[in-house]
Amino acid sequence: MKLIHLLWRIIWNIKTIVITLFFVSSVVLNVALFLGGSLYSTINNGFETLTGIQTVGSKHESTIEKLGDDVATERQEKIRFKNELDKSSKQCTSQSSLERQLQGQLAGISAQLEAERQAKRSLTRRIDSQINQIMSEQSKNQELKSQLMLCSPTEQNDG
Repeated sequence: MKLIHLLWRIIWNIKTIVITLFFVSSVVLNVALFLGGSLYSTINNGFETLTGIQTVGSKHESTIEKLGDDVATERQEKIRFKNELDKSSKQCTSQSSLERQLQGQLAGISAQLEAERQAKRSLTRRIDSQINQIMSEQSKNQELKSQLMLCSPTEQNDG
């Protein structure tokens, strides 16, 4: 019985030691994880300073910083291009409205021009008609003059 009791105590003590080691290691790991970032950074910087070799972590960190700068630059470019696109769209819209306005003016001028052409044609026809009428009257006058001239010497002889 003493042997069982002794074995039981040894097992109990081993269990207590294991549980204690487990809790202590858990606390140590939690503290290390909590302070790990700053601890890692300090150790990493010390290593780089001593050896002059850049570690994988610092390479990744510098790559991440560079990518962050690239993203910020691209965002600024995107904003600049968007502003330029908005400006161009406004100019295009104003040019379209100006174009519509000019087309309206052109249509009005074309209508006026067509009306003036029709008026010119009408006046030309009237002038041609009056010229024909005047020519016809001149020819009648000539005819009458010639008849009058023919009649006039005979009347003078009779008279």
